[in-house]
Amino acid sequence: MESMQREAPWYKKWFDENYLLLYQHRNYEDAREQVRLIMDTLKLQKGSIILDLCCGEGRYTILFREFGHRVMGLDLSEIFIIRGKEKYPRLNLVVADMGAIPVLPGRFDLVLSLFTSFGYFEEDEENEKMIDEVHRSLKPGGFFWLDFLNTHYIENNLLPENSSQISPSLRVVEKRKIKDRRIIKDIFFQDSQREVTGRYKESVRLFTRNELEIMMKKTGFQVAGCFGNYRGDAWNGDSERTILVGRKEL
Repeated sequence: MESMQREAPWYKKWFDENYLLLYQHRNYEDAREQVRLIMDTLKLQKGSIILDLCCGEGRYTILFREFGHRVMGLDLSEIFIIRGKEKYPRLNLVVADMGAIPVLPGRFDLVLSLFTSFGYFEEDEENEKMIDEVHRSLKPGGFFWLDFLNTHYIENNLLPENSSQISPSLRVVEKRKIKDRRIIKDIFFQDSQREVTGRYKESVRLFTRNELEIMMKKTGFQVAGCFGNYRGDAWNGDSERTILVGRKEL
């Protein structure tokens, strides 16, 4: 009988050195702006225990540590965690799957899902399981901060294609489309002769605000707030982001 190997999901392929190269000039002020919003909104006590899901190299994680909190960063990409430990040797960064958070129940005061680190999985049940894991890992009264895209904004402002020259010998082309309630991006790395040297894919489920709130409430969260951007403006259909604040019942 002929056997076929299932192709690895996109998020196990894409988050490597090329991802870091493409986003090497990422605006760190966005991170600082959102961290300020979180601190002003939640009024966390110094020394609070925080989990940063999909932490990457730790650009958000380090900021919470600077505020005097105890922070654990988690990411599936071993490359990201290695790079993060090189940059920030004192950070607690671990390689793990956000769908199976490796801690005892009731550990954290705050769990973060930032910069659209949700909706990766193909099945809605898998994405809901991630919220279940967050709920399990929080203390009673703890907070879940979910920074997600705004589906309506994406549908109205989708850029089908763009390219960037990230070095004299390396060009990146990004092509986007919406299909089956997902935003799909194909990324092509090209050399100076326009030959493709690397190809990657992103595929994120387009949840509406209402769908996200239903999943949160189903899991046991109270929805304590919603913002439309990192400045803390009220959410509306045209907001750039959907930032939800969930609180685990006492």
